[in-house]
Amino acid sequence: MPTGTTERLAAFVERLRARDDLAHHEHIAGAEPRLVEGAVAPPLKEALGALGVRALYAHQARALELLREGRNVVVMTPTASGKSLVYNVTVLEAALADAASRALYIFPLKGLEQDQAETLKALGAGLGMDNAFAIYDGDTSAYRRRKIRDNPPAVVITNPDMLHLALNPFHWKWAKFLGGLRYVVIDEIHTYRGVFGSHVAHVIRRLRRLAARYGSDPRFIACSATIANPAELARELTGADFELVSHSGAGRGPRDFIFIDPSRTETSPYTAAAGLFIDAVRSGLRTIAFTRARKITELLHAWVKDRAPDLAPHMASYRSGLLASQRRDVEKRLFSGELTGVISTSALELGVDIGGLDVCILVGYPGTVSSTWQRVGRAGRRGRPSAAVLVALNDALDRYFMRHPAEFFRRGHEAAVIDPLNPSIARAHLLCAAAEEKISDGEEVYGPDRFAPALGELEAMGLVRRSRYGNWYARERSPQRALSIRGAGEPFRILTVDGTPLGESGGSRVFRELHPGAVYLHGGEQYRVEVLDLDGRRALCRPVNVDYYTSALTEEQTDILAVRAQKRLRSTEFSLGELRVTETVTGYVKKDLFTGDVIDEYGLDLPSRTFDTEGLWFAVDDDTINGLGMRGLDAAGGLHAVEHAAIATLPLLALCDRMDLGGRSYYPFHPALGGAAVFIYDGFEGGIGLVRRGYALAEEWFEAALSLVEECACELSCPSCTQDPNCGNANDPLDRHAATFILKSLLES
Repeated sequence: MPTGTTERLAAFVERLRARDDLAHHEHIAGAEPRLVEGAVAPPLKEALGALGVRALYAHQARALELLREGRNVVVMTPTASGKSLVYNVTVLEAALADAASRALYIFPLKGLEQDQAETLKALGAGLGMDNAFAIYDGDTSAYRRRKIRDNPPAVVITNPDMLHLALNPFHWKWAKFLGGLRYVVIDEIHTYRGVFGSHVAHVIRRLRRLAARYGSDPRFIACSATIANPAELARELTGADFELVSHSGAGRGPRDFIFIDPSRTETSPYTAAAGLFIDAVRSGLRTIAFTRARKITELLHAWVKDRAPDLAPHMASYRSGLLASQRRDVEKRLFSGELTGVISTSALELGVDIGGLDVCILVGYPGTVSSTWQRVGRAGRRGRPSAAVLVALNDALDRYFMRHPAEFFRRGHEAAVIDPLNPSIARAHLLCAAAEEKISDGEEVYGPDRFAPALGELEAMGLVRRSRYGNWYARERSPQRALSIRGAGEPFRILTVDGTPLGESGGSRVFRELHPGAVYLHGGEQYRVEVLDLDGRRALCRPVNVDYYTSALTEEQTDILAVRAQKRLRSTEFSLGELRVTETVTGYVKKDLFTGDVIDEYGLDLPSRTFDTEGLWFAVDDDTINGLGMRGLDAAGGLHAVEHAAIATLPLLALCDRMDLGGRSYYPFHPALGGAAVFIYDGFEGGIGLVRRGYALAEEWFEAALSLVEECACELSCPSCTQDPNCGNANDPLDRHAATFILKSLLES
């Protein structure tokens, strides 16, 4: 750390500790690295030495040992702990020993592809390798793609989308590469969760089938940020068993973590964040601020420049929507120190190397403990001391941790949840797999013993046929083109009114997010939906610049299809099973971008959408309902508030967003249960395992919901406890006091 930076950082922390809006200060001691002399092939040892790597961290050496034993390995250690060295050493050692050895690197973002390309370029040059690597993604020209396929390098760097659309469907063009495929690297596996992760699990399974066809059986190397279930997630993603390496040998610098609660001084959190950013940068501290929305990133950047124009040359914003060259320019200027501050969305959360920063400011809780530590880890790399500041927004989980700061530091990380057996996702990929290579009885990946029902459904739909020898074939050649792996259901195309494509949206969210009048965000820009064409499955949008967002108003009906599990938690029986949800978007409201206040309300006439999913439900007994009446509390408002509190706190247990969940409360009764009831369900066709995770930890889940509603200081409801910005009933009625009574009744011994 440059001379004087430690003192400036200490002074900055002391100023924070003296603030009236200080909610908590946690000092986290540093740790010395644990280094070992790892056995690395001599040429590679020299190449690593040229990059400044003289010894291995203990976790790197352990991972290399397991990989040399032929194991699949998942490495879960903190940011900047050298996880990429594990797979680079393994892959390049294999390439040096066998010229036919090949590896595939899969990254979720193009920026990560470029970052690893720089490392491989340096290592390849040090080893004298002429064809060490190539990037194969949407930016690769047709000429380069053909050269890569015809003369594959030791490492092909790509992303799941290209694997799904370009490599798997045209596997015969990759015969040489697939025949030599020895390692598959899946970096940042914690990002593969929910619907996207469930799709990626099948894309990788399809790759395994094709590799087997060409005679290879690759080992897997996975890397993850800290989550609750890394080995389980790696197994779900690939279908293979993994050894976990999670005891980091990397050193870390001391860190001061400060919680700032602007509500204590009735200050806007964005005003507070802008002031903190200016203070840190003016103090000569290299600073990153993370926001939760692209619009806020740009506005905060503008506010800082307006209040401190002298800082403008030394700071930048970073978000999706910037050109790749613009993003790389910001990354390089940060790394070199030319930029002192950057305001970013989550786009800089992942492992692009931007050098050592001193301060990380979180403008709002990122939504999960795992993501919080991932972002905070961007400061204090290479053993440097650092400071992290969480500025609370008026949001349920922000408020929860302002009231329970020790709980944040005690709490374990959330689980990343996927469900490869989701029926609609599995069917879609079975069809792709059958188009790529026949599905045979007894095969390991898509054996009919496990997938017979789905194959039968595809046959009944006329999409696959079975030969007299028992093999399954697709009836169409390229089903991959119609399948978006980043959504659920048949996608809608999103276009500008002049026909410029903006993206796609899964069928499960179209009516909520792309109804006429909805504000849609793409590439950091705002668009208003002018037309939703249901027959053509497209939404036409026009660019706008507004200071509001939209939220759909809905009516839901839940019907129980099957009960899969039941358990009693103290006085209450919880059920887990299949639900049929009928959802009708009846209108929408415009809300102020910063306060969430309703500006106006509009009606819509859209058809209902029905989907089957997985959910949890419980009945509330008559004694509890009567107790509410005796205390003058609103039963309907209490049940509705319990639903919202449960949705708000499930992200404490699973890596998800409130938008991934749905709910419905019933008063005075649900027909099938004969009484008042609350339902919480996955918001995607077939379910993706989120509520299943909550069911497994039901006591912890609903105790957190109780804390959320019981400890808030508001009168009846507010965004800090039970108001949900996505509520289909405009947050009416809500009664947190009634919710407290209901939850205490549910959880009493």
